[in-house]
Amino acid sequence: MLSRTNTFQDSATRFARGPRGMISTGSPEATAAALRILKAGGNAVDAAAAAHVALMVTDPANTSIGGRAQILLSLSDGRTIAIDGATQAPDILPRLKRNEDRSGYGIVPVPGNLAAVDELVRKYGRLKLSEIFQPAIELAELGFKVNPRLATAWSKAREALLKNPGAAQNFLKPDGSAYQAGEVFVQPRLAQVLRRVAAAGIDLFYRGEIATEIARDSKRNNGFVRKADLSNYHVIPGVIVITNYRGFQIAAAGGHAWGDTLVEMLNLLEHFPMNAEKPDAERVEIMARVIAQAVEDRPQEIGTLKPKKNGYSLATLSSRQFADNRAALIKRMMETSQLPAESNAQPEEHDTTHLSVMDAEGNAVALTTSIGPSFGSRIATPELGFLYAHSYRMRADPTAEARDETEMTPTIVFQSDRPMIVIGAAGSERIPSAILQVLSNVIDRNQSLEQAISTPRVLPLGRKLRLQPGFSPAIVESLSSRGFQIESLVPDCSVHLGLVHAVSFDNRTKEYLGAVDPCSDGAAAGP
Repeated sequence: MLSRTNTFQDSATRFARGPRGMISTGSPEATAAALRILKAGGNAVDAAAAAHVALMVTDPANTSIGGRAQILLSLSDGRTIAIDGATQAPDILPRLKRNEDRSGYGIVPVPGNLAAVDELVRKYGRLKLSEIFQPAIELAELGFKVNPRLATAWSKAREALLKNPGAAQNFLKPDGSAYQAGEVFVQPRLAQVLRRVAAAGIDLFYRGEIATEIARDSKRNNGFVRKADLSNYHVIPGVIVITNYRGFQIAAAGGHAWGDTLVEMLNLLEHFPMNAEKPDAERVEIMARVIAQAVEDRPQEIGTLKPKKNGYSLATLSSRQFADNRAALIKRMMETSQLPAESNAQPEEHDTTHLSVMDAEGNAVALTTSIGPSFGSRIATPELGFLYAHSYRMRADPTAEARDETEMTPTIVFQSDRPMIVIGAAGSERIPSAILQVLSNVIDRNQSLEQAISTPRVLPLGRKLRLQPGFSPAIVESLSSRGFQIESLVPDCSVHLGLVHAVSFDNRTKEYLGAVDPCSDGAAAGP
């Protein structure tokens, strides 16, 4: 049993190494849940599923059983599989009226998270669903200590949570205040829901009594989700996009995820030398221009799902020929000191979380989950105790039964057909750019996983460059002289450039390594 006073959080570590597998998640308790499952005989799939459900308890700002997931797994038998557990719009969804601002229950989609967990465990795991759920049930019943990052997000969302009785009742204190860092948060209603699903299976959630409760609450509050929508929901095979970068094969979740954009970035970057001998300022500028170009090429406007006129298809974005042409354009722009186009994009600051797992048998799982933005729709059915996701699709492009497209980018790097790095990130549009920079640090600069994640990163916003603390004054001066506007971030992580959680296998030492982002409150551990 987990203890209120002796939690894994008290001894959490950002970097770990071990001989029999590795876990990295955004929550120390979720990492502990996965570690417990590995030690109980589960494989990486079971451990990832346990961490996923635990995160639905310990990270209510970023995920819940009302949320979504994109999963990429590599199995010891050589198969690479993607699972699309995106949230989905209901079957009956009226078009937006002129100037209508859909909100509240009107942007609550059909959840995908539990269906994704069930698919993962039932087809590829070793343990029973009831065993997978047990750590999360205990965390909900006994509580967990709120970490500083979660407490900050909670404080910002407090007024919005107060507006919904279910959210206020389950996610605020009786006096209406938010939970603070170090305080214990207990969720008895969520614990009961998890216990019921663990005993009866996910049909209870999608086709049984819980589905009835969800649909009743939705209808009562002018939402659109009905029991038939829940009953008809199924995960679907995810899209896998693959490229080769400097001799390594890299697979990422595409389609409703952003793997196509990561692949474009990698294909672009391969046209430029990025090793340690490359001058630092030039290397940072190349990275910024590659990221800016790939984001600009996305087929929808950033921050919405509104299609761009004459936008490119995802297949085009991830093609080598397209990257060849785009790389030539970037080189011409650098030679003439032409800056990228202006951008008004303002990335979401807090949403999404990621977990990475490897086991000693050769199984690997990259799983990204979200209810984004922070605390989702800020809506909860009072008796059920979990937050529903916010559907960007339903708010911006209300198409019946359409799945949400998000920036989630679970990724696996292969060396000689064996998983070498399992990686992903949180942070909306910052996700693929953060993954790209960490992978380049490892592959191009021969950095360790710990060094690669700790090295400061850049985020281009048109002509503005956001720089994490740690860049030298010479780099900042050089970039400024090239015409870029520099925004140097404060070291308190109040604004981050993606929260990366990764694990890797070192073929030389036969060790597994785990790392969490310096701005994350997560933990890495191995059995």
